[in-house]
Amino acid sequence: MDEEPLFVRSLLIDVLSSTEALTCDAVLLSGGLDTSIASETLKTIIPQHSESRLRTAITVTIDPRKNKIAQEHGLFVQEPQDILYAQKIATKLGLSHHVLEPTLDELLTGECMDLCIRVLGTFDGMELRNAVVIAFSLIHAKKLGCTRVLTGDGADELFSGYSFMHSMSDVGLRQYIRGMARTMAFCAQPLAKELGIEVWSPYLDQRVIDYAVSERGEPRALKVGEFQGVIHGKLVLRRAFPEVISAARKKEPIECGCGTTVLPKLAQLLVSDAEFKEEAQRALATHNVVLRDKEQMLYFRSFARIILDRGLMPGKRYRYGSGTCRDCKFSLDLGSRFCKVCGLYPATAEDTPAPG
Repeated sequence: MDEEPLFVRSLLIDVLSSTEALTCDAVLLSGGLDTSIASETLKTIIPQHSESRLRTAITVTIDPRKNKIAQEHGLFVQEPQDILYAQKIATKLGLSHHVLEPTLDELLTGECMDLCIRVLGTFDGMELRNAVVIAFSLIHAKKLGCTRVLTGDGADELFSGYSFMHSMSDVGLRQYIRGMARTMAFCAQPLAKELGIEVWSPYLDQRVIDYAVSERGEPRALKVGEFQGVIHGKLVLRRAFPEVISAARKKEPIECGCGTTVLPKLAQLLVSDAEFKEEAQRALATHNVVLRDKEQMLYFRSFARIILDRGLMPGKRYRYGSGTCRDCKFSLDLGSRFCKVCGLYPATAEDTPAPG
């Protein structure tokens, strides 16, 4: 093994030998590279693995057969892949594996969607398709009595897990990763806090962040390259832990791996054009919000009920005036052109006057 993978292996073993790691009693096991490395290292590689409290794995997967409308219209191009890898990891580690199979309707209208909207303050489909899966898992972890949950948050952002990062120059990639290290945030933390439990990720340990943004080596040579005949991101992690089950698994967003990626197309079937037109007009007249598509409309129904109808503001945001989104009129983060409330990009506009 080359010097850099050896360094990263040693670094993560040290991090996963910490009290924070050893006291994790459950893992949100997507079966991807990041949770594969974290859970397998914690249970089999570190010297203190016998002290680990990790006993439970939780995986959410959508069973096409339980979702009649989506199944009948051929929305599932392939079976969700997370469960295939997660089962192998859980079996290898002797974990009690809780496989959750919510219907798409449960995710769209159940308590986990309300939790996401209340805590995250958004009706952005890109955010909620992923967050609702995390929320469903954490609610189950809470019911099981788990108190600290292991996740893989941060690895994609710090080690070039996303495909759009692969074509960046060395300088551009280094700058992007440094920016992500300053601004990245993950839904699991606030959702868990609301439920009265904790989440923890080894990749968010300051030692790992410091390494990822350091000048050691060339970013692309370490983070993007060939592994087992295929070009992957997170190359140094794969080379550092080649023995883990998901070492060669390609990156899949949560929504793809578990099956919620079909929600945009499902919304097209659930909502007629006439219904969308009517509700979009009502959202504009009542709340001064522009709805762009049917999926967003489904989430906005909950957002309006939980946030707007009660006169609440998501986080510390304000409405109208300078620095607000032209579609939903909520304030943007300082210097950002992306609206975290409705998902519009670019969202900047001239000062948005309040109605009336």
